[in-house]
Amino acid sequence: MTEPMLRLEGLRKSYKGKQALRGLDLTVNDNEIFALLGPTGAGKSSTLLSAAGLVDLDAGRVHLAGRDVTDIDPSGRDVSIVFEGFNLLPVLDVKDNIAFALRSPTYREAEAVIASRVGRTAELLRISHLLDRDVDTLSGGERQRVAIARALVRRPKLFLLDEPLSALDLKLREGLRAELRQIHRENRSTMLYATHDYHGAISIADRIGIIDGGVMQQAGTIEEIYACPANIFVGKLIGSPAMAFFDAVVEDGCVRIGASGQRIGLPVFGQLAANMAEKLVLGVWPEDIEIVAPGTDGANDGNVYAVDNRGFERAVQINGNAGSFRKVVPSATMLKQSDACAFRVVDGAGFLFDVAGGKRISHQTKGGRS
Repeated sequence: MTEPMLRLEGLRKSYKGKQALRGLDLTVNDNEIFALLGPTGAGKSSTLLSAAGLVDLDAGRVHLAGRDVTDIDPSGRDVSIVFEGFNLLPVLDVKDNIAFALRSPTYREAEAVIASRVGRTAELLRISHLLDRDVDTLSGGERQRVAIARALVRRPKLFLLDEPLSALDLKLREGLRAELRQIHRENRSTMLYATHDYHGAISIADRIGIIDGGVMQQAGTIEEIYACPANIFVGKLIGSPAMAFFDAVVEDGCVRIGASGQRIGLPVFGQLAANMAEKLVLGVWPEDIEIVAPGTDGANDGNVYAVDNRGFERAVQINGNAGSFRKVVPSATMLKQSDACAFRVVDGAGFLFDVAGGKRISHQTKGGRS
């Protein structure tokens, strides 16, 4: 079996008594882009800083390219990191900022090699016309491209990208994500990319890891995570719109939504007791929810809370007694705010979660998934 490029084992880190990492495990394969997805404060930056050797761990081990580097200084790990901030040197022009690492004692290259790499990286990031400019004359988007170029000009074992695009506008983010993928393809590099942006994660990554509270909640391809989300937190973070959640109970061999809503045959939820006294949560991807006319047999009553126009489509929020959901529909769909409607879950769709811990306790079987 091929050794992963990065393996983090049981990482623990606290700042002034507050735990940032709580036994975190993570594996990034060679030549892979792995997106670390989570909200602010989830532990993303601490994970990247730990991999780079820029923080002292309370516990855990860091392995890079098959070597235990836990006690190795950052300069000896051969990683390159990009932070959300620009961190450019104002006394140097763009060309020399990009070339800075290639002139360091550790990674010194010949000037001809430096010129070639700087030129090629600038071309990929579309900043060739800026090479002779002073950095204080650049826009925010231009500065971020230079900061990324300064990291990517090297050929390290691992790139660590910490929210590198979050401060940029949407169009620029989309363009830079495409360019990062191109650089990855050309150089067969390995990247650990931290972000809070779901769209950014799925557009660039081969695999995604969901992090919260300093713990890895789930890792896999987006298809694997969709097919079997580990818990409610994962369902809330994945998807656009995200998973819908409804109060549910198991009774008489069925799952019932709310007090008097749709009844779904229990076999699709695996080996659960025919009657479970405690309340559960039914999670359903919006794509598996149908909006139907009010009064439709076997459907759940609801009303349209909000309608957001998106050009050729619209996002609607439907509220019901047992929960609410958002769903993207064609713009021609005749739904207006405050309209009465109904909805039903597609047969065989959905997952059951426990209320207390949010852990998934069932498997979806729709479409042959388990």
